Formats: sequence, C-alpha cells, structure tokens
Amino acid sequence: MEDVIVEAPAKNPFRPGVGIRPPYLAGREASLRRFDSMLRAAPEQPANMRLTGLRGVGKTVLLQEFADRAAEQGWVAAVLELGPSHNTDAGIAAAVSGLAEQARLRVSRIERVKAAIGGVMRGAGTLSVTWSDVTLAIDPAWAKPGTEGIAKTLFDLCEFAVGKGMNGVTLLLDEAQVIRDDRDRKGEHPLSILVSAVVAIQKQMVPLGMVLCGLPTLTGNLLKARSYTERMFRAEEIGSLAHDEARRALAEPLKDGPIRIDDSVVERVVDEVEGYPYFVQLWGAELWDTAFMAAAEQISPAMFDVTSAEVYRRLDLEFYDPRISTLTPAEQQVLLDTAFVQSYPPLHAADIKDVSDKSSGNINVLLGRMVESGVIYRVRMGQYDYTAPKFRQYLLRRARRGGSRA
Repeated sequence: MEDVIVEAPAKNPFRPGVGIRPPYLAGREASLRRFDSMLRAAPEQPANMRLTGLRGVGKTVLLQEFADRAAEQGWVAAVLELGPSHNTDAGIAAAVSGLAEQARLRVSRIERVKAAIGGVMRGAGTLSVTWSDVTLAIDPAWAKPGTEGIAKTLFDLCEFAVGKGMNGVTLLLDEAQVIRDDRDRKGEHPLSILVSAVVAIQKQMVPLGMVLCGLPTLTGNLLKARSYTERMFRAEEIGSLAHDEARRALAEPLKDGPIRIDDSVVERVVDEVEGYPYFVQLWGAELWDTAFMAAAEQISPAMFDVTSAEVYRRLDLEFYDPRISTLTPAEQQVLLDTAFVQSYPPLHAADIKDVSDKSSGNINVLLGRMVESGVIYRVRMGQYDYTAPKFRQYLLRRARRGGSRA
C-alpha cells in the first residue's frame, strides 16, 4: 500500500503583532551596526543606548535583535519588559534582581552546552581588575538606599558572567518610559536608582551595558532624573521606513510563496501605511488571507479595496482602542477633541481650548495625565503629539462612529 502524502497548507508569511519579528526586517541595518560598534567599544566607553520611537515602529523587535547580536558577541543579554509595578524604588530593585537570576541561569546553560560540544568560551577582553577589590563609588548626594543594592546585584552578575568566560552583561529594558522619578525628593525615584547604579559600575570599567527602550517620553524622564543622561546614552530614534524599505518589507515575504502581489498594490499599501512596520505586516496579512480564500495566485487592486475595511476594523480594535480604554471619561473627551485642532501637527495646548468646553487649566492637567499614560508625549513646552502613528485619523473615525461630535 502506497503512503499518502498530505501537503501542508500554505501559511500566511506576515506577522502582525507585538514584538514579533517580521519575516524580513527592513530598514534597521544602521541601528544594528551602531549597536555592534557600541559593544565593541565597551567597557572603555559605556555601552548605553536610548532607543525611542512611536508605537508600531518595531522597537521591541529591534531590541530583541540587539539581544541576539549581543549573544553572538559573547555578551549575556538580559531582556525585560518593564511595567507599572516596577515604577517604585522596591519595584525596580526586584526587577533587576529577577533579571540577574535569569541571566545567571542562561550563563550556566551556555557553559554546559559549550562543555558538551567541546567549545572554548571567549575571554573577558580588556578586563584586568580584581573584582573583589573594586569599590563602587556611589555619590551620596543623589544615592538612595536601593541604589547600593542594585549596584551590588549587577556587579555580582558581571563578575559571574566574566568568570564563566563571557565578555560582559547588557541589560535590555523595554517599555522603559513607565519608570520615572517623582518630583518630590521624598517620593519614589526608580529611574535615578537604576541609572546611578549602572553609572557607578561603569566607572570601574566593568563590562556592563544598558539599553532603555520606550516611547519618546523616555528622553524627558531621563533628563529629569539625571541631567547628565544626555551624555550617558547614545540616542537611537527609529521611525517609519523609507519608501523602498517599506516596499521590501511587503514584497520580500511573498517572493518564494504561492501568492504574488501586483506592483500597483504594493505602491498603494506603501502610501497607505506611511512606512510604519506594524501597518505593513497587518496589510500584508489581510491581503494574503483575501487572496488565499479566493484561491487567487496574485493580490490584485480589487482585493485591496475589499480588504481595507477589515484592516481598519482590526487597527481600531487591536491597535488604537486599547490606547484610550484606560483613560478617564474627561481624558478621553479632550483626546477626542484634539482631532479637531486645525493647527496640528503638533497639538498646541492653547488651540485645544478652542475646540473643547473645558478650561485651560483643566486641559493642561488632563494633558499631563495623558502624557503619563503614554497616549501623547510632550514635544516641547505647550506642544504635544500622539505616541501612535496616524492616531488623528483614528480619532476622526471614532468621532464619525459617535465617539464625539460629528
């Protein structure tokens, strides 16, 4: 009896989602080169980077690429997504402690694998100090009780990693805009504690690096925490893809598959998404599904037309709606009002008063709260912008559905 071979169904090559690596990573080569260069220069030059950008530009994907590149170069990559629970002195200390323990386990696994295959681990490069004799100088003028504990945890992790033949440790912290210092000196200062601990270690030429990844508000939070952070971090701001990069991001995943795409559709999608990687993936996924269900071998302009409604339905439900679902009714109303500011971009606080029934003082308070919620960010004094691309168009669609005035 002959074996029956069942052919596996074709799979959609596009991957819209949070932090999911696309099948073809377009337009990030320069950022990856700069990260590699930063690691090579450590520890003589502190390996710190501030990675910022709007929602949907691929920050988390790039951060994971950094982690992979670090591992390839013999560094221990410790990755963590920060959350609101870490926005306290105790919370950030607990996060670093948990991250260090995970990194230790990873180093131990690497050591066992290399021993099993007879590999030789890389040396610790230029490190020549005696670890037990190193004194971490933490300035008492701005140190807090938690600083010493975090510094000791990270120092011990670096000592352990180097002792096992690794080149160093790099912390890669996502959603870092959620940790920020209180204005009151007696309040919580988790960002200062973290930065101060890392600085104290790096001053001793210990191979420790840190990448803080987040929304544009991260830059302001760092400067408020410690003014010297503008010199401490290499700034890496990523945005939308260039036209040709967006074309490749859409066309490359289809190159060897059963479904092709009409060149005119590629142009329409590229114009529609304005270069934002998440949007490219969502459009690609929906267009591929439309062609697959129609048993078509090519994505046509007609398919673009029938697919657009589903794309925007998914965008609104999955990408935009969650951004404002946690806001108070008053915050939501002011946010919806901003869609009618004629001078945009950016949003001027003074102009929002012309389209809102709230007082200037109330508007400023609500704008401040929305900055803290990560829905908007402060461009400069009195000027704001949205943290999600094409957000104004979404607000106008929501208004037409009855979310605000028609």
